[in-house]
Amino acid sequence: MEIDTRFPTRLHVVSDAPEPLRSALIESLPSGEPALLLVHTPAFAAEIEKTPATVLAVTNNGWLVASETEGGGATVEKSNFGDTLFLELKSILLLGQLRISFAAVDKSYSVTIRFETVEDEIYREAIDLILAGIDPRLTGAPDKDRTEASMFEGWPMKVRNEAQRYWPRGQRFLAAIQWPAVFSGSQEELAPAGALLVTERELVVISEEKEFSTERPADARPVGNQRQYLGESLRSFLAFGSKTFM
Repeated sequence: MEIDTRFPTRLHVVSDAPEPLRSALIESLPSGEPALLLVHTPAFAAEIEKTPATVLAVTNNGWLVASETEGGGATVEKSNFGDTLFLELKSILLLGQLRISFAAVDKSYSVTIRFETVEDEIYREAIDLILAGIDPRLTGAPDKDRTEASMFEGWPMKVRNEAQRYWPRGQRFLAAIQWPAVFSGSQEELAPAGALLVTERELVVISEEKEFSTERPADARPVGNQRQYLGESLRSFLAFGSKTFM
């Protein structure tokens, strides 16, 4: 199978993965358990930082990420669904990042995948599979209706478009709020304009990219978004905390 050297590629089987990632997957995936999704991400360079090529695999019971090392080998981070704490998907212009946090041996860890956002749909599919594994009860809930979408009508166009694009699908809507940029007395921008969408298991934060906000006119500023997906254990903790302080 031909692997794209710039954009993420959906793999059909483990043998499609290039070495040394293929061997790491074969050794780490449960024997006889098929992968629901395999995504190869080429090495990604942003300014002075470079992240290695990876393969994300989602199975019926969990997920794993195999990453290339500088020495030509591969490392593997993996977790079952029950120990997954939260997932975070960020995108600004053409830069995308998926971070998965998980618990192991009474500590929290995370693994990060960076990629070109041209192909971010495949990562949203991976997130949906992981969330369905974490809590099947929230899978297949009614999608947003037009009355909820109409709440975006008074929002700035850039933020509204991003909200409609990244609205968490198939989940009960809880709240949405949009705020303008915050300025100091000297008219220095302290915080960019943004918005927050909340469902039962997702937080979507949308904001103008701060580093560009004072250099470009308002209608030319890039808008980024950040989505956080809460695992069952973290959702339970947050729910308990909110009841405690109400």
